[in-house]
Amino acid sequence: MEIETAVVSTGEAERSAVVGQEEFQGRKRGRLFKRGRIYWMQYYLDGQQVRESCKTSYKQKAERMLKAKLVEIEAGIAQPPNASRLRYEEMRDALYADYRINGRKWLRTGKDGKQYVTGMPKLDDFFKRLRILRINTGAIRKYIRARQEEGAANGTVNRELALLRRMFTIAVQDKKLRFVPHFPMLREAAPRKGFLEHAGYQKLRQELPEHLRPVLAMGYYTGMRLGEILSLKWEDVSLTAGEIRLEAGATKNGEPRTVPLTNELLEMLKIARQKNPEAEHVFTHASEPIGTFYKAWRSAAKRAELTGLLFHDLRRTGVRNLVRAGVPERVAMAISGHRTRAVFERYNIVSGRDLKEAARKLDAYLEEQLGDNSGTISPRAKNEQSDSVAQAESIQ
Repeated sequence: MEIETAVVSTGEAERSAVVGQEEFQGRKRGRLFKRGRIYWMQYYLDGQQVRESCKTSYKQKAERMLKAKLVEIEAGIAQPPNASRLRYEEMRDALYADYRINGRKWLRTGKDGKQYVTGMPKLDDFFKRLRILRINTGAIRKYIRARQEEGAANGTVNRELALLRRMFTIAVQDKKLRFVPHFPMLREAAPRKGFLEHAGYQKLRQELPEHLRPVLAMGYYTGMRLGEILSLKWEDVSLTAGEIRLEAGATKNGEPRTVPLTNELLEMLKIARQKNPEAEHVFTHASEPIGTFYKAWRSAAKRAELTGLLFHDLRRTGVRNLVRAGVPERVAMAISGHRTRAVFERYNIVSGRDLKEAARKLDAYLEEQLGDNSGTISPRAKNEQSDSVAQAESIQ
């Protein structure tokens, strides 16, 4: 691009040199002018006039800067003028504001009254006071290496990077940045395959304290999340209809859903209601809602020879039981609260029992094919052969 310069007197405070006479959306593409000894450039970005200091008194250097800026604008990669001033903390605060506005459950309140998101403290420590334009792919790779050296799992690092990427996305939406840098994500381990067979459920039920047994039963039979169970109130339960109605604010994905109750659960809840007719919450102990019970769970699981079992494994168990029972996938997803099939399939765990059942069904199928492909003779084929032999003997 040719650069033409001309100095025009416009007063003591500002002298201008017009640079680049090509038309840009009906206006001059850009120009240089001086304030004192320092050159400034003027250009148009998204239809808005922008004036930015070149921070130099050398005209040729200022012209190169303006050329580079105009090329970026043409390519659609020019950053907004104030992007260089934006710091990490401003983007983080914008993320918190977005979570508050949309009622995101990931935004929690600590004992000190301050709000936080799991994983954010690690980002704060690494990127604090850093200008956002310096947080590029290279900086992100350094963060990944630092977290791996600390022993963080790949899945944990990915969740933290997702927070940072969301900050960039909000900044782009607010037109504070032009684009989101590339985020190199890590390969995660295969999804956990923990689940509980019915025999294990009965053993664990015997080992748990009495007030926790209904909580176990609810998780095992419905696949509900622990938070949904512990926050359950009697106003959410219809003993007449035999179902639980979770409102939008009580579920992880923000959508209401209805959970049907099995006969055992229904009877259990009726008994609990008779014992505590004035209680607000369904699951209580000593007239108070049940809170965390990690130690009691871990000890009971160990005694039941189920060491390492997590309460969340009951959710996988509930999903798998629905599938085994022949419940249509769409209905099972509505009960469990899974919005996508991909996530639902991660919970539909295949066990050794499932594989043996598949082998049994395959044997039955092959037998029905008259043994042609299996090397065996099906009962029907045997009967047909017997009939043929008897017919031949009668002819003789």
